[in-house]
Amino acid sequence: MLPIVKTLEGISNTSPILDLGCGTGAWLKRLYDAGFRELWGVDSDSEAFGAAEIGHFIAADLDANDDLPQLANFGLVTIIEVIEHVANPQKLVERAFRALAPGGWLLITSPNIYSLRTRVRFLLSAGVPFFERAAHSTPIELDHIHPIVLEAYQRKIFTPLELSLVRVWTYPDCSSHGSRWFARLAARAMRLVLSDDLPGDSLCLLLRKPEQKANSATRVFKLRHPAPGPTIR
Repeated sequence: MLPIVKTLEGISNTSPILDLGCGTGAWLKRLYDAGFRELWGVDSDSEAFGAAEIGHFIAADLDANDDLPQLANFGLVTIIEVIEHVANPQKLVERAFRALAPGGWLLITSPNIYSLRTRVRFLLSAGVPFFERAAHSTPIELDHIHPIVLEAYQRKIFTPLELSLVRVWTYPDCSSHGSRWFARLAARAMRLVLSDDLPGDSLCLLLRKPEQKANSATRVFKLRHPAPGPTIR
């Protein structure tokens, strides 16, 4: 994902980046190692955060209604393997949207339910891999709630916010080797007749907030504040 982040239009090493659900700060550390310096993370457990030397931490519960500060003017907001854990993913995307500067980017990753191998496992077990024990050969995270269903997200969340879905891909390029052998074998055989356009374990979505409409108020703001940074209220 880092190569994609580094080539985003309008994103430089000094662009403010916000990671919602930052956990230990591992993704922020990867961003720092890639040269980014204005890094912010939000999560509920301040003791688990291990990136205080390279980023700013904001303690907040992403499922709570009113404890998250008002964040704004970030060039990039990331939600890495988090949206499937929250009770209300729509609210989380709306918070990310508000935190973005006009023309800013939103990167979301989540367990991928679209790979052919995942669909085979659903066929064999009648369970959703990554979310239901019956469909997974290894222990799953029991707080997984919502898989990303692209059409529903587009219709209910992205389109009302005017978020443009710029790119959809998976990571890694092909799925891992964690499935049972018969699911792997069945998926390999089915690829001969069925498409497997999203084969990896994680679904990655890149979205963009529309540019701010030009008006007199905007022009005055730009004159007074030529390079606004992130704001927290």
